[in-house]
Amino acid sequence: MKALLPLLAMLALLSACRSESEAPSGRSDGIYLNMDPSVEFVGKETCRSCHMDRYDTYILSEMGRSFKPARLSNSAARFEGIKPVYDATKDLYYLPFAKGDELFVTEYRLANRDTVYKRTEKIDYIVGSGHHTNSHMREENGYVYQIPVTWYVQEGRWDLPPGFHNGNNARFDRAIQLECMTCHNARPTFVQGSENRFSMIPHGIDCESCHGPGELHTREMLAGNTVDTSKAIDYTIVNPRHLPLERQFDVCQRCHMQGAAVTAEGKTFLDFRPGADLSEYLNVYWPRSADSVRSFIMASHPDRLRMSACFRETWKESSDLEPMTCITCHNPHVSVKSMGEDGYNQTCRSCHQPEKSVVCTEEMSVRSRNGDNCFACHMPMSGSADIPHVKITDHYIRTPDRLDQVEVEAQKKFFGLASLVKKRPNDREIADGYLTYFEQFEGRPYFLDSADTFITRALRSNEPADMTSTLVRLRFLQGRYQDVAALSGNLEKGGRDAWTVYRIGESYLKLGNTSEAIRYLEAAVNAAPQHLRFLSRLANAYASARRTADAEGVLNSIIQLDPTFSSAYNDRGFVRILQGNLETAENDFKAALRLDPDATQALANLASLYLNTNRPDEARRYARRLIALDPQNQEYRKLLDYLQ
Repeated sequence: MKALLPLLAMLALLSACRSESEAPSGRSDGIYLNMDPSVEFVGKETCRSCHMDRYDTYILSEMGRSFKPARLSNSAARFEGIKPVYDATKDLYYLPFAKGDELFVTEYRLANRDTVYKRTEKIDYIVGSGHHTNSHMREENGYVYQIPVTWYVQEGRWDLPPGFHNGNNARFDRAIQLECMTCHNARPTFVQGSENRFSMIPHGIDCESCHGPGELHTREMLAGNTVDTSKAIDYTIVNPRHLPLERQFDVCQRCHMQGAAVTAEGKTFLDFRPGADLSEYLNVYWPRSADSVRSFIMASHPDRLRMSACFRETWKESSDLEPMTCITCHNPHVSVKSMGEDGYNQTCRSCHQPEKSVVCTEEMSVRSRNGDNCFACHMPMSGSADIPHVKITDHYIRTPDRLDQVEVEAQKKFFGLASLVKKRPNDREIADGYLTYFEQFEGRPYFLDSADTFITRALRSNEPADMTSTLVRLRFLQGRYQDVAALSGNLEKGGRDAWTVYRIGESYLKLGNTSEAIRYLEAAVNAAPQHLRFLSRLANAYASARRTADAEGVLNSIIQLDPTFSSAYNDRGFVRILQGNLETAENDFKAALRLDPDATQALANLASLYLNTNRPDEARRYARRLIALDPQNQEYRKLLDYLQ
């Protein structure tokens, strides 16, 4: 509190020295000044110095509690008397536990009731307010990864995180990229040239996520240039309530519109600022079925609301009603729980009044069963298609539907990807949406077929002029590596982004052309020098070319950057075998298996090493493990037969 007094005193002094007539009264063009890219973000603590009442309620809201240090005191989860989470596909157990105020999780495997593998990681961050879930992250030298356990609040249970079920458990290695971090948290400092490294991570979505950067506003307030906001708009800081309706929606749907997000050419997930047109920065794609009434995902609130008759009616030019937006029902400065059931009902009744002949026609017995709550019937709680163990409010406001099973199944028929932000994306942009959806959500070939169709249409219309990056991405995902190599000659026309040259280099590596692979993978690493996957593949290319010193140097740098990057140890072990350093190679393979007990390359390399150093008993143990992981692999079976 002591640190706030000088700023408050200075504000009072400067305000007294400057008359109200000297304060800026606004802009005729309606453009907020803090939308300029040169205006800096200052953090929510700076806002607190003047807006303490707003700050005190906001930090208790769901957004204010969205991201925090992992402490027992910050967690909604239970850590005592719990059962471990078991992943039957991976045959791995996970036991979260607390030690004092610190949080950890142990991953382990049992065989005949004996622990045959164990790895413990400290939890560094909690993601989620505890309204629905607490998910967890770990940080290794700035590289951030998801922890493979989530606490599901409504059912009071631990389980694997969303997307980790059905054989998709990424364990401790799912990279948390900029897209995830910028929605679940305030603006981080991202290390350019990396995939998931951050030099500064704030704690919780903050004021500037909705109001834009506060540097200019703070400076003007300190200079005494105040604005009487009861008479005029203060254009030094965005007030979403004064934005045009579509721009209001953009502030919310920047994060509350989930799906395959594709940034515009030359833009990143850090570039959008409240007040701007979101479609100029990114678009979001998601599948549309026949009706999409019964199936929706967690963060789809604006899309669902736009489907509602209430929304459509109030947005008509002929309507005399206030247009419905997110803030019609939600006060972002307070917790959703603070409204209470009657608060939301009163919002409904403000339009649905008896004198307007728009009253509830449902039988009172049905209404009573639902507590006579409008939203209980018309915005029913439902499970989302992407998050298990949660019930959420469906923002598609509608008369309760009573569909039979045939009608429900008919609604699931896939029609195509819908563009949720941009009204008329061009063919190339739609193709990028299909490619992103294929990579991030469903790797089904027909999504690539659709992307191919839109790319062909874009090429015919010559829009845009250069399609190299998109074509390289498509052919790479299709496994058409020769076609990718053929496209490399087009790079002089453009498209030299890190991912494009990486995909070309990787394609040459798969084709056995190591010299060209090295050339392009070096270009990818030059563009993204702290991207661990790019570095790893460059080391593989060096090893293939027998440039063992270069390969070892790159692998050493990976391990120095992130000592938990398991494949780097296996790759370094292989390089050391090429160098004749068998003992250090063995240590590296074992280090890889301490991080990943199912690393097949490390298992195979150890089996081969033991075979070639006359240790058949140890070689058999690893060969059996390989067959257990991949029973149909004939090479593994030949190895075991030979050892037998």
